Amino acid sequence: MLNHNTTGENIVTLDSVWMNMVRGIAISAVVIHHWLLFLPHQSSISIFYTAAELIHTVGGTAVHLFFILSGCGLTMSYFRRGGLSWSQWARRRFKKIIVPYWIVITFTFILVNLANYVSSEFVTDSYSWRSLFTYITFTRNFYSPGWGLNPTMWFMPVIVGLYVLFPVLVKVLEKYGVFLLLTISTLVTYGSITLCIVLEHPVSHQTALPLFYVIEFSLGMSVGYILCFHSHQFGRLVSFRTFCLGIGLYGVSWAMVRYWTLGDSYNDLFTAVGIYLVALFACRCLIRFSPQRSVKILGQVSKVSYLMYLIHGPLILFFVKPLLTHLMKSPMNSLAMIILGGIYCVLIFVLACSLSWPINSFAFHSNS
Repeated sequence: MLNHNTTGENIVTLDSVWMNMVRGIAISAVVIHHWLLFLPHQSSISIFYTAAELIHTVGGTAVHLFFILSGCGLTMSYFRRGGLSWSQWARRRFKKIIVPYWIVITFTFILVNLANYVSSEFVTDSYSWRSLFTYITFTRNFYSPGWGLNPTMWFMPVIVGLYVLFPVLVKVLEKYGVFLLLTISTLVTYGSITLCIVLEHPVSHQTALPLFYVIEFSLGMSVGYILCFHSHQFGRLVSFRTFCLGIGLYGVSWAMVRYWTLGDSYNDLFTAVGIYLVALFACRCLIRFSPQRSVKILGQVSKVSYLMYLIHGPLILFFVKPLLTHLMKSPMNSLAMIILGGIYCVLIFVLACSLSWPINSFAFHSNS
């Protein structure tokens, strides 16, 4: 999306393209995060190993951006379209989100078990039909034997649960405003986390409940509301001062994890706001440096970001990792792993572009 000045030139503005840019950055970071997480690496030069660990850590926190982006996108669509039929909304979400997910997880299940049957030395694990059932019914976070089929899929039961909560949350926003929405969401998030800790239910990504991330989703809804009705205020979120605030909040999150036993259960809100403000400033810098190219590239990545998310994990775990294990006797150099992670991200983008048309065609033409 471009604006035009009086001379007819195209001017890129952050408020019109930020969602696609942030989404493109987020999925790239998450793919590289899982590349470095699932594949062992080492280096005799400590700076390379430290750099790999830093990229891995920061890249993993980019997942929080998707909760904010989802809340923002749904809210903007709700208020701008008007007269929303919830049945039509649910049908579209089903075709856009759930059907592609079911296709990819079913193919993953079949191919992994087939590979294990053909060559158990190459693919050492197999998974039961019960595992597939928990993925399809979005209950996989309660069934640990199936987590290995795709550890990255902890996100799906959470985001689907937030979609279910969205009609209630948007009515609260519409009737009572941003402040009460965020207040209620904060209480729900930290109340549910505290209750799980008291009941000794593990609080982690693999065991996550949608309620853990209501506040991040509602933050995104609040941003969407501002863009719809007070768009002139969005610019306040993008400045060097807010960038520094983001770094500070990210540092608070790090300190909570390092110095508090329960810090990793309560730090996500600080992480989410911190990385969101940093990502916005990064988008601003990219637009100033190369407005046309950065917007175009990240926009293209954004279009297939969901498919990139769905397919990148299994390919690492059940193809790249067994292949490297058989070819190499020791972990790869950390610097080489960083470079290969960037190449892998590009390959996943190309593959997602190739799969996008057939999967989306099937999804949107099924039950139509």
